[in-house]
Amino acid sequence: MAQQMTARDQAMQDLWDESFRDQIANGAYNTAPVEALVRFVSHYLRDRHPDAASHRNLRFLEVGSGAGPNLVWLAEKGIEANGVDISPSAVDLCHKVFQARGISDRMGRVEHGSATALPFEDNSLDGVLESCVFQHLNKQDRETAHAEVVRVLKPGGVFVGHMISNQHTTYLAKKHQENPEDPGTLDLETDASPGKVHLESIGLAHFFAKEEYADLLKGCSVIDPCETTYELPREEAQRRGYEHYRQAMWIVYAVK
Repeated sequence: MAQQMTARDQAMQDLWDESFRDQIANGAYNTAPVEALVRFVSHYLRDRHPDAASHRNLRFLEVGSGAGPNLVWLAEKGIEANGVDISPSAVDLCHKVFQARGISDRMGRVEHGSATALPFEDNSLDGVLESCVFQHLNKQDRETAHAEVVRVLKPGGVFVGHMISNQHTTYLAKKHQENPEDPGTLDLETDASPGKVHLESIGLAHFFAKEEYADLLKGCSVIDPCETTYELPREEAQRRGYEHYRQAMWIVYAVK
């Protein structure tokens, strides 16, 4: 990051670098692009940029880019793929993945940084992606991160976010423990899932309600959160401390 890190940023970096090291050690980091992002970005490109040759003029950013599978998908479509991640371990791995795939020429800037201070100019990006990142920010940082998305997007640019819903099993089971000053937010601590890999062991998690997005994404002309749900196999549910486990996610489609 260009600016000096605050104590809160440092704590967040430590948490997520530990999480990413655990993911690497357990082979648990994503190696395939997130289906929801692929589907919704594809809808947008088909409608707004139908000429595949024009994709080489597009610049996209993923906030919380991790090992880079979503960026690889963008790059292979010809789009300039940029990424920001607060985990230095994730940034290092992403560069290695691009080099191994032989597509480093389509990598823009993939660097260490925070969702609350994106190192990009106003109105400079055609698209911003996010998957399961903003849900782990406190209220102030969630608001700032969404405002940063709107700031860096060009008019007509797209944001596709992937965040947990308040219809998720974990929230429904534990909503009596939510933070009274930040409805929808839980501080999750459990021994059921060792390591900082799964939702139940990562700490703070915010479960979004649909009506939140109108305020979070002020400045967008289109804001359309679409909910999707699916169940995990019982074996995986039990690893997380549940008999049944229902994932409920918002796929947030917004156009500035």
